[in-house]
Amino acid sequence: MALSPAARLTTIHRSRTELMFAIKALVLATLALTPITVRADPSPAAGVSLDPAPLERVVGTPPAARSPEASQDLAILLWLQQARNPEIVSSSWTLLERNPTAFSRALGVDMLRTTPLLNAALKAFLKPVDGIKDQIKDRVNRPRPFVSNPQIVPCLPLEASASFPSGHSTWYRAASELLADLLPERRSRLIELGRHGGNSRVLCGMHYPSDVEAGQRLGVAAANQLIQSPQWRAFKADAAVQAELDQVRKAPASALPVLVH
Repeated sequence: MALSPAARLTTIHRSRTELMFAIKALVLATLALTPITVRADPSPAAGVSLDPAPLERVVGTPPAARSPEASQDLAILLWLQQARNPEIVSSSWTLLERNPTAFSRALGVDMLRTTPLLNAALKAFLKPVDGIKDQIKDRVNRPRPFVSNPQIVPCLPLEASASFPSGHSTWYRAASELLADLLPERRSRLIELGRHGGNSRVLCGMHYPSDVEAGQRLGVAAANQLIQSPQWRAFKADAAVQAELDQVRKAPASALPVLVH
């Protein structure tokens, strides 16, 4: 007996539903039997660690409150504040972000496009340096100069973290030392920019000079530990990294841009 149109539609709908369930069951069964492999791409700095004890020793302690050294710290900030000009402020803003590409001028290439592996690796290797710096900051807990001295007017965005040692000074000097280990022919330019990354914080009233000096010491000592690590040695020997460095070396010294004065 022929089915009515309504009955035929019901039968077709039931058949389609059963087919969809069968397809879903087959897909799930296939997925359950097929191993899923995720390609691992570990950071070149994976497992790297720093020995904090010698780093804390090299940083030392800030000048005692109301000591002659503390008075000198403040006097330098006040003098620099009245000596600021638009060029100084503008230069300080260019180093506000702690990014490896800030060293593009020192190397004579656009690091974002020329050295992507190096950019990513520097960020990874510098993370434990930031960790040590933060521990020392929290322990010393020195107030920022503009917190203790209302006459200090910063020319960069205010920050709430403690003052000693300077994080920018630490980061820039450590980064410059690591880059100089890879490109010794650019060492003087790299270290000059690494120092300026910290000095800009004094020029804009964000840190005392002694904060920046401590950050420089920490940056050098931490970078030396990293350079001795097996992770850095393996990264340095990587063929892809060497290819990026070869591209940097192609920039002739005579064509390198003038750095900050």
